[in-house]
Amino acid sequence: MEPVDVAVVGGGILGTSVAYWLAARYDGRFVVLEREARVAEHTSRRNTGVVHRPFYLHPKKRKVFARAAQVSYGLWKRYAAEKRLPFEEIGTYEVALNDESMGTLETYVTWAAENGMAPGEVELLDRSEMRRREPNVRCAGAILSKTDTCVDYRAFTEALKADAEALGTQFLFGGAVQEVHAYGGDLEVLLAGQSEPLRARFLVNCAGGEAIDVAHGAGVGLEYTDIHFRGEYWIVDPRVKNLVKRNVYSVPRHKDMPFLDPHWVVRANGGREIGPNAVPVPRANQYTGLHVLAWGEKLFEPPVANKVRLLMNPEFMNLAAAEMLSSVSKAEMLGRVQRFLPALKEEHLVGPGTAGVRSQVIDARGGMAREAIEVPGPQSYHILNYNSPGATGAPAYAAYLVDRLAARGDLDHVRKNPKPQSVWDWATVAKALGLAA
Repeated sequence: MEPVDVAVVGGGILGTSVAYWLAARYDGRFVVLEREARVAEHTSRRNTGVVHRPFYLHPKKRKVFARAAQVSYGLWKRYAAEKRLPFEEIGTYEVALNDESMGTLETYVTWAAENGMAPGEVELLDRSEMRRREPNVRCAGAILSKTDTCVDYRAFTEALKADAEALGTQFLFGGAVQEVHAYGGDLEVLLAGQSEPLRARFLVNCAGGEAIDVAHGAGVGLEYTDIHFRGEYWIVDPRVKNLVKRNVYSVPRHKDMPFLDPHWVVRANGGREIGPNAVPVPRANQYTGLHVLAWGEKLFEPPVANKVRLLMNPEFMNLAAAEMLSSVSKAEMLGRVQRFLPALKEEHLVGPGTAGVRSQVIDARGGMAREAIEVPGPQSYHILNYNSPGATGAPAYAAYLVDRLAARGDLDHVRKNPKPQSVWDWATVAKALGLAA
């Protein structure tokens, strides 16, 4: 069998977006390799379902994510209108729980402007104004991002899959990538449950929580490891859903781990949930239980030194212990949210909500990476640590990625042939991101 031109590993929102742009810009045999039976089975459907505006992203230190989020907002808005998908601009309050945190919100106003948000999209509110607008919220002040939007990312991914297939992309389901070997001019991709390897001329690793495993299976990114955090939520009784009508986040206490801070989230179905915690778990897709015995294998997975340095950090260990407690204690989770929403009571939490897993890359210093990491390999390119706001920025980041691969010469074996697009226009995206026409 002739090799495919590009194999994209991962049928989440990023991998599907990459496949779409490849097929929209080039002629070739493109396949998406997804271990599950359908797209968006993991992080792409188990996130908060928010199109985040980049007011909280450092314009320089997190430039790629900030720019991708800014450009993708318009892309998703147009896509939702075209495909008749939910797109409700409910807005987000980020609240300061004390006077010291107000300085962070003032910084966010500056960052919002530097990241391209219009002046009217964000508003800085003092304590009294917040009390007037949201009587149930207690805080020193807040920033309101008016155009944060509630969506269903699985629906986005499934619609984008159909568009990619219409352009000739093939999706192959049910086989996890185990190893990748370079032989001469081709790669051999070994898939679980398949007797024969898939041959590919190039591979793009967008495997999300398993991206490190795929990279290591290809012999690259060996200086990195990962650790997984399960975030759990509780569903709020619909009878009290109007305690607050917008999303509420709080200023992060720990800059390296902003995912630890509690949220009040409005879901695409109109429901409300609170969370998350961040319980360390040994596997990328472990949504229930602690599976203590599996930790032995995870801790001794190379490179071990990265995890040893992380575990020697007393702040991290104290936080991990606290998160374990919140996993078994509804009251612990509730207490965190009550810091800004004291009207919420334990009887208002009616059942477990959506659990997701955030996979965090750990570098050689034992530090947690903040930005996405791009690692080239033999006839391959690997995207590691693609975390929040990853779903938000997926279409623009995928366009940026396809442009980068072309500039590197990784797509020289396929013929460039841009096709007319009914929803997204490459020229507009290219101009906004500074890409090639």
